[in-house]
Amino acid sequence: MWKKGKWLVAIAIMLLIAIPFNSLTVFCQKVKGPRMGGTLVVAYWGDPKSFNPDAQVDDAGAGIYRNVFSQLVTLDVDYNVIPDLAYKWDVSPDGKTYTFYLYRNVTWHDGYPFTAEDVKWTLEAIKKFRGVAYSLIKADNIESIECPDDYTVVIHLKKPYAPFLGFLAWYGTWIMPAHIYKNYTDWMSPEIEANRKPVGTGPFKLVEWVKGDHITLVANEKYFRGRPYLDKIVYKIIPDASIALQAFLAKEADLLAHRPPLAEIPRLQKTPGVNVVIRPIPSRWYIGFNLKKSPFNDSRVRLAIAYAINRSEIVEKALSGFGEPAEGTYTPAIAWAYNPHAKLPPYDPAKAEKILDEAGYKRGPNGIRFTITYTCWSGPEEEAIGNVIKDNLKKIGIEVKLEVLEFNIWEEKVVKRRDFDIALCDGFQGPDPANLKIRVGAGEYINFAGYNNTEVERLFELGATTTDLSKRKEIYWKIQEILAKDLPYLTLADLVIFHIWSSEFHGFPWEPEAKGKVGYGNYRLVWWEGGKPLGG
Repeated sequence: MWKKGKWLVAIAIMLLIAIPFNSLTVFCQKVKGPRMGGTLVVAYWGDPKSFNPDAQVDDAGAGIYRNVFSQLVTLDVDYNVIPDLAYKWDVSPDGKTYTFYLYRNVTWHDGYPFTAEDVKWTLEAIKKFRGVAYSLIKADNIESIECPDDYTVVIHLKKPYAPFLGFLAWYGTWIMPAHIYKNYTDWMSPEIEANRKPVGTGPFKLVEWVKGDHITLVANEKYFRGRPYLDKIVYKIIPDASIALQAFLAKEADLLAHRPPLAEIPRLQKTPGVNVVIRPIPSRWYIGFNLKKSPFNDSRVRLAIAYAINRSEIVEKALSGFGEPAEGTYTPAIAWAYNPHAKLPPYDPAKAEKILDEAGYKRGPNGIRFTITYTCWSGPEEEAIGNVIKDNLKKIGIEVKLEVLEFNIWEEKVVKRRDFDIALCDGFQGPDPANLKIRVGAGEYINFAGYNNTEVERLFELGATTTDLSKRKEIYWKIQEILAKDLPYLTLADLVIFHIWSSEFHGFPWEPEAKGKVGYGNYRLVWWEGGKPLGG
């Protein structure tokens, strides 16, 4: 959900927004389609933690779950909520009752019929076992779930929760087979074979998982929306981005799921037979200040550092020009909620020096005011961002030491122990601005800066329970204004994602022919030019 650049898969893994950008591929189909058959090989970055899709943050899993499991509703690449297992839904005028109407021809991969009871069990299990979506959907706010018949689910909330539908469509809410799990007291029990050999309702079925090597899915002949065009999807596990890129260029893979080294993008754009699409996403690079430590508990120091960091230089040098310098405290990709007036300080090193002088942080005989450590996980962009920050802050008398860690060690040190000065992070901030709370809300796991503002807390609560969109906009605009003043975090750049695949394949969720018809990561409409014509 928030891990590294790979989180973008669920999240990343998972979710994208359709805003025109400066490098969109023109699609030229050589063969009329769609066609049936073929295997899509994906150069993929890691193994799932398990095939229980709702138990834990698992971005590697999330990129695969969308082809094995289904949700009540899902998000397309433009962040529209679209049907999945539910073909329509109603929301009561008071915003407290959601009624979902389910497709009637759905079966689990083992042939067992899917019913409303599976939905009820799944949501109650997320609440009982505190699944990954527990706080996102506010599971404790679910008062009751009724199944008046096998194909209708009625969810009653204790109080209105405006982001409910969007978060149901996002992450950790895949519907699970109650007939398999209901007799276990622990849904992660090693006794549950489905946690290794999943039983879903999605367009593909898992037939083989060789950890560290590959995962093979085959077409679900009885998929309720129609058999997918492809026969197979093979996820080749290649953790190293450079090796994955070479495998793709050697035509050992058809889709590159890695974020490639940015310097390679121009070459890929010129490579015959390769499609490259670049899209903005609601994810951002940012640094957090340790508010429990001096001098970062002094808002003047945070303000000075904000003035001293050249965000345009970060985009140009560290990100090779792919992205946009951050201007506000929330992602502009969620346009209705973005406050363009809650601006971050512009680059002004002279002003930064003046603020530090007035705050009593004078330069010493060696020209240094104080020394700080920049902590990031290993990665070329992460380290390059650190080098720009180091050069920027040196100009105002702040010495920066770079600390580059493996991701798990970074998480332990920064997020769990809060043992850092400034630390780099990124992460998804959609599909609703309520998601910002997990990064700045008091006591939230990812709020590694330790920020706590009672007015911000009050506004988040108000924003979540207000159903009028115009009023919600006003609330989230106020939150952004407060964050621009307090600066517990400094956003550096708004990110883009790269879709890179063989031009022999068509129908991906971000392409015109599939856009709005499938959720992100669902490949049921992907087809291969070498397949057989439909009906042929």
